[in-house]
Amino acid sequence: MKKTLRDRLIVAMFEAVYTKGYHGSNLNEILKSLSASKGGMYHHFKSKKELTLCAINEVLDSAVTELWEKPLLEHENDNTIDTLCECISGYAALTQTKAAAITVEYGCPLNNMIQELSSIDDDFAYALQNIHAKWLEIITHTLQHAQDNGECKGEFDVFNVALFIICAIEGAISSAKVYNDINYYIKSTNELNIYIKAL
Repeated sequence: MKKTLRDRLIVAMFEAVYTKGYHGSNLNEILKSLSASKGGMYHHFKSKKELTLCAINEVLDSAVTELWEKPLLEHENDNTIDTLCECISGYAALTQTKAAAITVEYGCPLNNMIQELSSIDDDFAYALQNIHAKWLEIITHTLQHAQDNGECKGEFDVFNVALFIICAIEGAISSAKVYNDINYYIKSTNELNIYIKAL
């Protein structure tokens, strides 16, 4: 199915902000790469900010759904913890997939945008908080299910552990980014998965 101009603009804006940052992204260059006019863009979006908000709300939300929600919530079973660990390890393979927009060189798009945008604009901050909260809720639910299902050895605060897991993942991605080497992610998340399986 052919993508609409609106969809193409959203994807192009997401890729530009991910790789160059919001302030480094040039709207004219994006439009030129798509052979689109400003009039065509303004038919769908009032501004660069609105286009970026749509990229956050649609592209990042979809990524969280595909990478975390579907495998964890749609396949709840007696191996919930193993599935969580597989999702964490899966990022390494994702960065090696040519079709994927995420790369080791540029790191985590959510974290990049949080670092750049959350302190400069309340609308950006709110949108990014919603994406982060969705991810956190999925991991929290997963741990609660595992705990209720008897997969875990003891009781623990599922929210706090879920938050720690996300922070550890983001730290692992940042380490891989700074060295441009996915092995930094693999080594650190192997330790994280040992911790999770010991819960």
